[in-house]
Formats: sequence, C-alpha cells, structure tokens
Amino acid sequence: MKRRRRSSQADISPALSVHHYRLLAGAVLLLALALAVCAARMVPAGIASYQALSFMAHWRKAGEEPSARAYEIARTAAQRSVTLYPVANGQYLQQLGLVEQWQAFRQPFASPQAGASRQASLQALRQAVAARPTWPVAWADLAWAKLYLQEFDSEFDQALRKAAELGPWRIGINRGLSQAGFYSWAQLDTEQRELVLESARRTVSHSRREAVALFDTAKATGLAEVLCSALPGKIAEERGICAGTIE
Repeated sequence: MKRRRRSSQADISPALSVHHYRLLAGAVLLLALALAVCAARMVPAGIASYQALSFMAHWRKAGEEPSARAYEIARTAAQRSVTLYPVANGQYLQQLGLVEQWQAFRQPFASPQAGASRQASLQALRQAVAARPTWPVAWADLAWAKLYLQEFDSEFDQALRKAAELGPWRIGINRGLSQAGFYSWAQLDTEQRELVLESARRTVSHSRREAVALFDTAKATGLAEVLCSALPGKIAEERGICAGTIE
C-alpha cells in the first residue's frame, strides 16, 4: 500500500503566489486609479487658486474694492479650488476667506452691508485653521475676520495667541497683529495688549519702513504715545518716529 504523499509548502506556494500576485496587481491598479483621479482634480484646483490669487494681487495693488464682476469671478475660482481638491486644503480655504473679505474692503468695521461676505470669510478661515492648525498666517487672518465683525470673544483671543506663538519672528505676522491690536485696543485685556505691544516692538525693530507704517497706524488709532512708550532704548530715534510724541 502506497503512503499518501504529504502536501508540502513547495506544492502550494506556486498557486498562492499567483493568487497573491493577482491581489497585489489589483491593489496597485486601484491605487494608480486613485492617484490619477486625485491628480485630475489637483491640477485644475491649482489653476483656479492661481486665478484667485491673481485677482487679489491686482486689488491689493489698486488699493480698492473689486468690481462686482471681478469679485464674482475670483470668488468662483477660489471656491472651485476648495471643491476640487481631494481633501481639505488650508491654503485654498484661506484664499477663499480673503477673497470674501475683499468684497467689502472699504466698509467700516461691523458694517451691516458687509455682514454676509465677512461671515462667509470667517467660516472659510475657521476651516483653514482646522485644516492647517500650525500655519500662523491663517490664524492672523482669522483674528482680522473677527475684528471686521467686531467679535472680541475667545475665538479672537485664540487667533491672536496662536498667530503670535506660531510666527513670533515673521514680520507679516507681527505687522498684522500690531495693526489688528491697535484697531481693537479698547476691547483688549492686559495680556492681549502686551502681546500686541511685543508684536509692535518686533515690527519697529525690523526696518524703518515698517516702523513708519506702524507709527502711522498708531497715530490714526490714537495710540502713538502708547506705542512710543513701549519701545526699548533709542529704537524710535533710530527709526525716525515718535519725535515729540512723549512729553
């Protein structure tokens, strides 16, 4: 009587290898298809983002609110970049928030006419910091969105602190926080005011151009003496500001 030959690993491994190969090939194909779909969405999203940025660069250079037609085109492009991108993109959401702010660029704080676009800006910037919580520029923009709406609450406080914490030596952050702080000075508590003044000191120290621009903001908000009293040493004299401000 013949003994049944025991199955060995060598007997079954070829069949398993083919099966595994097919599974692997299928997984690779699915991954390739997913990557292709993502790429097909990311490229037009980038183009739409560039279009929105171009409009904002033009508005910034002109220093005026966009026409209704230009605003709508830029807003559509910014929204398209957000919608097309496969996941939440903090940069694109931030751009959308800024486009919304431009619609009422010249309107005063808490203007009822600007309420809708500024609320839309706030919502987009909230999503931006949620998608990219370590990016200080988005937090600074969120603080400005709250300032435009005159909402000085815990969210405003968090935005100020996060921007200062994450971008302590970035001139754009310090400039933005200083200006936002001067415009909201009456609403700030002691700790918030010190945060603003620290940003102001860094701004003044950066360059004469930055110092003069911030001093102009301080004068416009009635805070020239506050700014000048907070500056260390002879930095004010070196920057050519504050002459005759402090008695």
